[in-house]
Amino acid sequence: MKVLFCSDALVIDGVTSFIFQMAVTLQAGGHQTAVLGRWAGEGFQSRLRENGVTVFERLSLTVGNDWFDKKAREFAPDILVTDSNRSFSLARRLKKVTGARIFTFFLDPPAETTHKKGRSIPEIARDSDAWFSIENPILEKLRSLNESIPKFLLRRPLEGIIKPTPFSGERDPFRVLCISRLSGFKSSGPFAIVRDSLRLLEQIPSLEIAFVGGGWRVIKLRLLALTANKKAGRQFINVVGTCNEPQPWYDWATVICAGSTAAAESILSNRPVIAFTYYWLGLVTPQNTDNALGTYFAQKATSHNVRDNPELISSEIVKLYREWNGSRLRTELEEVQEKVRPFFDSRETAVEFERIFGLVGGQPSR
Repeated sequence: MKVLFCSDALVIDGVTSFIFQMAVTLQAGGHQTAVLGRWAGEGFQSRLRENGVTVFERLSLTVGNDWFDKKAREFAPDILVTDSNRSFSLARRLKKVTGARIFTFFLDPPAETTHKKGRSIPEIARDSDAWFSIENPILEKLRSLNESIPKFLLRRPLEGIIKPTPFSGERDPFRVLCISRLSGFKSSGPFAIVRDSLRLLEQIPSLEIAFVGGGWRVIKLRLLALTANKKAGRQFINVVGTCNEPQPWYDWATVICAGSTAAAESILSNRPVIAFTYYWLGLVTPQNTDNALGTYFAQKATSHNVRDNPELISSEIVKLYREWNGSRLRTELEEVQEKVRPFFDSRETAVEFERIFGLVGGQPSR
């Protein structure tokens, strides 16, 4: 089966991370995959190619690009994969060129878009051959919108993408990795940490902090970090910014602060995780893992607003440091991972993808 992923941005964000995970998993599962990107930028292009995925990229102000049409026609996909928002217009054009079926993923709850031509719910329904979600709550909302279009649940294939490394259990140096793209609802956590970093340093003398993730807010974060480092008399904060290979930072970390998918990836990397996005969840333990998964690691929670309670993050970091028990944390990590792995298992993704293609009337090319 030949699958072409449509990307309106080859920079690194949640959508392109999902495309990377799916394309690599399907390629490893015996299918032929490619990613076609409308905007050239720093992203996963090299890692995609290393995993056998073909990459077509060219800067283009519009989806109406003859070069994209040519490359898509030459690749001759059975399926075009797109997100429901940014890349849908590109997928719709390429469907006319290739005759392929469109699989549309809703990575966020569906919302009526009236100010973006061609992306309303009726238009997405009309031109899609199937709708997908990575979460049950979103899938239920999709089912309430349109009765005729097939809808499926297909989890993010993280297991196998993230490489776990041994957890030493040592507390010092206490290296806090904060990994997240600095989007609107995800940036509260990183900014809360850097603003409180000097107080954290007083209570954790061996503290080192690294921020990994892109977005225009990185500039502001770097300025805050520069001020904190200067006052501390040493560089204990490193704002890395965009990073297309986070594995070395997972390995570096003692504990990871992250939200949403990055929190799941961090757990699978074999590190203790303090999970947050716009809302607060806290240290993921065997006792709260089910709740963490149910709220998608705080992205959909409604309890504590980080913007209103930034001190919660710092207090959680300090609490973990003071109550550190390496052997207990190692045991708890194993229990948490046992619960998380099935939720993001990638072993059956390729088989399930082809099965669904058959259900919607597709005939894979060989």
